Amino acid sequence: MQVTQEAEMDNIRRVVHDDPGLDYGLQIEFHVTDEDLRKRNLLHYALFHQITGMSLRQVVIYGGMASPNHIHQDELKLNGLDLKFEVIVMKQIPKELFIDSQVPEEVILAILCDFGDDQSEQVVRQILQNLHKILRRSNRIKKYQKQLLILARLRKMELIVKSEVEAMTIHYDIETDGLYLQGIEQGIEQGIEQGIELEKKEFVQKLWSFQEFSLDKITLLVDLSPERVIEIILEVLQSEGQSEAQALDTIAVYKEKFASK
Repeated sequence: MQVTQEAEMDNIRRVVHDDPGLDYGLQIEFHVTDEDLRKRNLLHYALFHQITGMSLRQVVIYGGMASPNHIHQDELKLNGLDLKFEVIVMKQIPKELFIDSQVPEEVILAILCDFGDDQSEQVVRQILQNLHKILRRSNRIKKYQKQLLILARLRKMELIVKSEVEAMTIHYDIETDGLYLQGIEQGIEQGIEQGIELEKKEFVQKLWSFQEFSLDKITLLVDLSPERVIEIILEVLQSEGQSEAQALDTIAVYKEKFASK
């Protein structure tokens, strides 16, 4: 078999011990779509072992809101092979596990967890209050507010987060952080729908600039149609001097880049 294969993992680290013979790889993948990852993880394991000779512990963190049906399939048994990995479903974890933490990165993960009987507004308020308690008046709180907004998109709760941030009089600098809030602020004057459209357009442009997300993932995160996402990226490429034909070729090459992953 002659196969050229390249695989990109979300996060991989070597876990070291005093005895190097005990070392292994730790792969952590974050997914928001409910899909069967067994074949993909088998490929990752095989490539990692071929290169390093070490075993690989694989952990999948599912942050999507759809019922976890396919992604729950965490074992692949074939003749002479038994691959087993771990699947963590965020929305099945009680929010209290994270919301009461003293580590801000952990606190914001509560937005993806099980809210129990609490309303969305209550949970967001608790998250922001604990962030404020941990960080006090540090400028670092803006960083975690932005991260919270990104995660809130997965539950379509970004407007609730925005409203609660304002209620606590903890504001972003609209001039330097227009990714989400500028569209909403302008929507107050121009109409909420126009503001949200501008917000989503800027989000697409930002994700495209990273060159790390497939078009399917961008479409999912921004909650726009695939056609609208392509239209926005075409505008970006043409503003950079590409013709429409060149821009379409650039997008086609970008799609192929992620097709094999």
